[in-house]
Parts: sequence; C-alpha cells; structure tokens
Amino acid sequence: MKQPRKLQSKLQGIIFDLDGTLANTHLDFPQMCLDANLPVGTKILEYCDSINDKELVCQILSIVERHELAGANNAEWILDAKETLRRLYKAKIPMAIVTRNMRAAAQLTISKLGIPIELVITREDCQPKPSPEGLLMVAKLWDIKPQQLIYVGDYKFDLIAANNAGMISCLLLNDQNSEFVSMADEVIEKFQQLERLF
Repeated sequence: MKQPRKLQSKLQGIIFDLDGTLANTHLDFPQMCLDANLPVGTKILEYCDSINDKELVCQILSIVERHELAGANNAEWILDAKETLRRLYKAKIPMAIVTRNMRAAAQLTISKLGIPIELVITREDCQPKPSPEGLLMVAKLWDIKPQQLIYVGDYKFDLIAANNAGMISCLLLNDQNSEFVSMADEVIEKFQQLERLF
C-alpha cells in the first residue's frame, strides 16, 4: 500500500482533472471504443500513439472529439465542486486544470459551467496523463515546487501523473474507483475536504 506523503507545509496550489472530477460529461467510453472499432477498454489515445497509420489515427481521433464535444454540451457539476472552487477562488488559491481532453471540449465545459479556472492544459499542450508533463508545466508556470501542489482526479492515470510529478496525489472517491485508493496520498469524498489543506 502506498505510504501517504507528509505535507511539510500548507499547499500552495491545486490542479484538477476535468471529466469525472469537476464535471460529469457522461462520456460513454465503451461506446467510444465500439464506434472506433476497438475492443471495449482500449486506452484510445495510447493506441493512437502506438500505430503508424496517420489516416486511421485521424479517423479514430475524430470519433473521440465528437464524443468529447457532445459530453461537454451535457456537462454538469460534480458534487460540491462548484461551491468549493468558488471559495478557493475567493481565497486566491492558484488553480489549474490538466485534462486528457482536447482544448475545444475542455473550454466548452468550463464555459458552460462557469468554472473559475483560467490555466488549462490539454492533450494538445503536452503528452496526456499518465505522463506528468502537464502537471510539471503548471508548476513551472506558477514557479511553485511540485511537492507544494496537489492534483485531484478520479482515475489511476491522475494518481500516476501526480506521483511521477512529485505532487500530492488526491483521489476523488466514487462508486467505481475504490481500487485506486492505495495509489493516492489523499482520498476525499467531498470537495470541501480539500479546504483543510490550505
């Protein structure tokens, strides 16, 4: 079992995943795989990176983008995220989003919900999670040490990325991801639990 990192001081900033963490976009990943003629459970972005057929990659990514935009149009806030983010924003806590989504879908979700976060890193800006590249980009832009930042997500790729970046990894627990608890430094069931860290 992972040993949680001990905070040496209060955290200086917070980074969020988007889908499944801040917003429920109701993405149907099994259907996305079926539409792309891939086995259900395929990690589509990783699959596209592994093949050399550019035309096929474009076809598959167009299917992914169609699903992502449809999901963004149906986006809803998750749990108490809206209220917590507004309090963090008023407290002037640095906040960012690092997502595997494409920029157009991410910005649509952010605009639709009025998410008060301006710094958004998408798969068009860096290697997608579980790569830590996007998280380290945020740390560099803020000039804050990675160990003073926390990344909040709902999936193992989020936790792996945070751990590889040297950040505090935080799992937003739901009824489908308890298997990832041992990978996280922090586990929360409600967003308001984050506020004790600042």
